[in-house]
Amino acid sequence: MGRSFRAALTMERVLSEPGAIVRAVLAVVAAAVIGGLTGDPLAWVMLSVGAFICGIGTLLAPVRHRAVNAFWMGAGFTLAALAGVWLHQAGWWFLIALAVLAYLAGLWRALGVAPGIRACLVVIGCMITADLAATVEAGLVMVRWMAAGAALTFAAQLLPPYGRRHPAQRKALATLYGSLAAHARGESAGGYPAPAPFTAARRALDLLPRFARPGAAPLYGLFVEAERIRRALLLAPDTPKVPREEIAAALDSVARTLRTSHRDSLAPHAVRTLEAWHGAMAEELLPSLNEAGRLVALWADRGHPEGPHPEGPHPVLDLFPAEHPTRAGLRRLWGAARPGDPLFAHALRVAIGTTAGEAAGRALGDFWGHGLPGHGFWAALTTMLVLFPDYGHTFARGWARPIGSILGGLAAWAVLLPAWWTPDRLVVAAVVLAACVFLTLRVGQLALNFFITAWLVVLITRLGKASDLIAWGRPADTLLGALIGLLVFTVLPTYHHDRLSALVAAWADTQRRLLNALVGGLTEPGVVRHEEIDALRSRSRHTRERLAAAVAAVRHEPHGHRARWSAAEIESIQRSIADLNRCASQLYAAQPRRTADAVPEAAEIAALFDDQLTALADALDRGAPIPAATLRASFDDSARRGGLTDLADHRSPDGIAHARARALTLCLRTALAVDTFTTGLSSSPAAERSSYAMAR
Repeated sequence: MGRSFRAALTMERVLSEPGAIVRAVLAVVAAAVIGGLTGDPLAWVMLSVGAFICGIGTLLAPVRHRAVNAFWMGAGFTLAALAGVWLHQAGWWFLIALAVLAYLAGLWRALGVAPGIRACLVVIGCMITADLAATVEAGLVMVRWMAAGAALTFAAQLLPPYGRRHPAQRKALATLYGSLAAHARGESAGGYPAPAPFTAARRALDLLPRFARPGAAPLYGLFVEAERIRRALLLAPDTPKVPREEIAAALDSVARTLRTSHRDSLAPHAVRTLEAWHGAMAEELLPSLNEAGRLVALWADRGHPEGPHPEGPHPVLDLFPAEHPTRAGLRRLWGAARPGDPLFAHALRVAIGTTAGEAAGRALGDFWGHGLPGHGFWAALTTMLVLFPDYGHTFARGWARPIGSILGGLAAWAVLLPAWWTPDRLVVAAVVLAACVFLTLRVGQLALNFFITAWLVVLITRLGKASDLIAWGRPADTLLGALIGLLVFTVLPTYHHDRLSALVAAWADTQRRLLNALVGGLTEPGVVRHEEIDALRSRSRHTRERLAAAVAAVRHEPHGHRARWSAAEIESIQRSIADLNRCASQLYAAQPRRTADAVPEAAEIAALFDDQLTALADALDRGAPIPAATLRASFDDSARRGGLTDLADHRSPDGIAHARARALTLCLRTALAVDTFTTGLSSSPAAERSSYAMAR
């Protein structure tokens, strides 16, 4: 509780993209001007609400074009508000429809954090009209004005400056190259490049439709080169005198060019150092580094009229089959909807909590004359936005939102006490507070809710309502909704310490398939199917992301000490996972290109890896004792019996079978890494006790 409270008070120095903030503010200003010209306070309020909520939707980590986000956000919000008008007639039966909508909004998080929050904002549109629309005619008037506000937000996205195309893809790739630069300097956690930037960049590129891909071919090529650079950087621990700073500078140069769309030249001394560098790692890394520099320069030059332009499809696009976005989204939603998935439990909590918040808000009404009647949805939306899939974020938000709302309500009430507030001054104050909300959207929940509550007090005061009723009612509803959200999470929790074994088992099974393909691929050229390796690598990376997120969540859970492994053991397991990934990358780089490089003796070794990792994944899944780390001993027997240790070759000039020697070295290193991984999983007496308890 203490950690979650301190987290609630934490402020981040993070802002949304300045251009996006300016466009959102312009939409709110336009809504204020148009609403003022109508002379109807209700029109101004509903215009402002539509522009405000849809403006927030455009600021949430866009992965598509800002106009596309604004259009779909506005369309969804308007349709939900229209549905709320008709659902208002259902009375308390509305709660059934709300439960379904809230469940879908919680499930929508499978598409990402930002899409999940946008889905919650859409459901809020339904709750607004379902609670406030006294009649169908009045509700339709509200919807028309909110739709006009959403349209203003969409129109603001069409204003210049326009910038280069594909901003979300460029930003994701820039983050990816920045993470590679950090790894090159030795700053990455665990000594392995973070998997999340690769997944984010790949998903951003996959979102581009087929017709837009030829123009973005350099961006796809940059992703391919990033994969090669990652594999080359894994050789650094075994390579002396690596020019880490110069490599990082070259990667940072690519990242800056992607962010600004202007060439960022590498310093001359860094160029000279890289040109003078020689060795096996240099032969692996420098071609990809140079190709990344060429591709990013090509992309930067395409922004000029005299720059090169694409002609026809590029071969690199064959590596990225275009899946229809709807099909891909439905696949991810279907996977999250399965019982046992953490997002299924999250969606269930959101549905129950939002419905309970709406029921409580309606039942308590105006808080015995101290609140504003007909605004029970404030409690429901608080519950919806407090609930996150993990304990730490949920409880931090549960503290921060009520504290911010109470402080914001008190501040607005005190400021509005003087009698000099005219309607025009209230409009100006509302616009300023809306701008403050946009500025603090990513700073923290406390600051954000301070300004949202103050904005609501000013907004509804313009309708002629008593400011004290809003200043007290909104914080009371927020506190009520936060308490309901925390109670729902406590009763139906997702504790990630229960998931660690399953996640490690899933990763071990994926790694089994990957090593089976890569070691088996050493037997003859062309055996490895690169599409299969790419799919397995993506699955492994996604599982490592989920494992890292679960490990981070365990630190904030009250029952984190009940995890199968201690914090030090989890860190050791993560290092072993990084070592095994490094081995897989080196095996991929060593795949034979000629018949002379093939090593048929590796077939039996592939079966050993398959057996050991199958037993390991099965033991983790069943909660059984971890099998002994005997792969090295089995490897020695198999290698000696199969002839892999016979390094003599009379056909070689120096009498050494180099391909066999390389395969022996890589397979031995991988076997040692698997044994280290196995030992780390079974090293704790607590793990044995947990295994026994789970088996019972």
